[in-house]
Amino acid sequence: MGERDYLKLATDFSIKNWNFDIVKPAGEKQGWFYFSCTRKGRPRWSSLPCALRINVVGDIEVLEDFQTRLSVRNI
Repeated sequence: MGERDYLKLATDFSIKNWNFDIVKPAGEKQGWFYFSCTRKGRPRWSSLPCALRINVVGDIEVLEDFQTRLSVRNI
């Protein structure tokens, strides 16, 4: 899978599960691709965006850890 495939997987998951239409890549670490997800019209300061990661196989995990979500937020 290319990097665009991971972004498409993240976007599809984000729209389906949270109705969030803004998905930004937040980096790669140890074979996982990280993404920050939010939606238009939602003030940046209102709350942390949702974050998820996808591995090379295409498995998606939602990140619930506060510190991880905070670090993904600023990308």
